[in-house]
Amino acid sequence: MRIKPKVAIITPGSFPIPSTRSSSVETVVEMQTNVLQTEVDFTIFGKKTKELPSSEKRGNISYVRFIYRKWTRYLTKVISALSKLKPDLIQVENRPHFIPLLRQSFQKTQLWLSLHSTKFISSSHIEKEELIRCLYQVDKVIVNSQFLKNYLISLTGCEEAKIIVNHLGVDTNQFHSKWSTNHFSENENITQQMNLAGKRMILFVGRLRKIKGVEKILQAMPFIIQAVPDTLLIIAGSAFYGSNRKTNYVEHLYRLAKEFPEHVRFLSFIPHEQIHVWFKAAEIVLVPSIGQEAFGLVNVEAMACGVPVIASNIGGMPEVIEHGKTGYLVNTKNLDAELAKYVIQLLNNPEKIKQLGLNCVNRISENFTWEKSASRLLRLYDQIESEK
Repeated sequence: MRIKPKVAIITPGSFPIPSTRSSSVETVVEMQTNVLQTEVDFTIFGKKTKELPSSEKRGNISYVRFIYRKWTRYLTKVISALSKLKPDLIQVENRPHFIPLLRQSFQKTQLWLSLHSTKFISSSHIEKEELIRCLYQVDKVIVNSQFLKNYLISLTGCEEAKIIVNHLGVDTNQFHSKWSTNHFSENENITQQMNLAGKRMILFVGRLRKIKGVEKILQAMPFIIQAVPDTLLIIAGSAFYGSNRKTNYVEHLYRLAKEFPEHVRFLSFIPHEQIHVWFKAAEIVLVPSIGQEAFGLVNVEAMACGVPVIASNIGGMPEVIEHGKTGYLVNTKNLDAELAKYVIQLLNNPEKIKQLGLNCVNRISENFTWEKSASRLLRLYDQIESEK
C-alpha cells in the first residue's frame, strides 16, 4: 500500500495563498498542490491577511499563515509549527536564504529548494558564497527550466544530479483554445464588450518594469501602425502586484504611447481568473523580456488559448516556444525591429495566426499542463519513502 508523503511547503511570505493577487510563485504552488492533494499530505505556510484565517483546510490541503513583517520572524514561526508537524519533506519556495535556519532545526529531514527565477540567487539578494552554502545543505533543487539549471550550475558549481528540471503548466480548464467551435461565439462577444471591433489586437501582459521590455513594443509601434493601421496594442499590468502606483518607468511608457494614442490602451492589474478573456481577444501575445526569464507562465497561458507568442530568444523561453511553429523568438539586440517584422507578418496573414495558434494548443496539451507538471513532482515525492 502506498504511503502518502507528508510535505510542508514554505512560500516566501510576500503574498497570500491562495489569492487572486499573489505572484507566480504562489500560483505554481497552488496549482501543483491542487492536482496532488489526494496523493500527498500537504501543509502550506504563507502570509496572514485580514481576508484569510491563520489556519484552515481547503479540500485536503492545510494552510497555516503568519503575519509577515520580517523574514526571520516569519521563518521562526514556521519552524515552530514544523517541529509539531514532523513532515517527511520541507520544500522552500524561491528563498534560498531560508535554508540554513531550517537545516539547523531539521538536520535529518529532506529539505528541498524550489527556484522560480534568477532574482533571488542574484548578488543583490544573496552573496555567492552564502548561496553555495545553502545549496550544499539541500537534498534537491527543483527548477522550472533547463536554462535555470544551467545558470545555477555555472554560477555555483552545484552538482548537476541535485538539480531537477520540472517545467510548469497551465490550467486547461481556464485557458482553452479560442479556435474551438464552442468558444468562437464567446470570442465574438468579448470583442464587442471590449469595443475592439475592427481592431487587430496585440497584447502584453505582465509587470511594467524595464526588464520586461515593454518600451521595445512601443518603439516598434510606428512601423507596425504604418503597415497595419488598425493595430491596437493592449498593455495589461502595473509596476507592482495589485497596485496602480506609477513609477518613473511607467511614466516613460505613457509618454511613448502619447505619440499614437489611438493605437495603445493601458489596463491596470487584471485578476488571474480573468486574464484568459484578454488572451482570447488577442491575435498575438508579446513577451519581449530583456532579462533572463526562467520560464514565463504568460507564454503557456497564451499558447493554451491558441494565441501565438512572439518572445525574446533568451532564458527558458526557447524551451516553450518553437520558432516558426508556435510563435517566433526574437534577438534581444534587435528587439524592436524584429518585433515589428514578425507582428506585421502575422497580422497580414490571418491563416498563419490560426495555424500557429492550433500548434500552440497541441504543444501545451502534450507538454505543459499542471497535471503533467504535478505528475513529475509526485514521482520525486514518492522517492522519499523508497529512500528511507
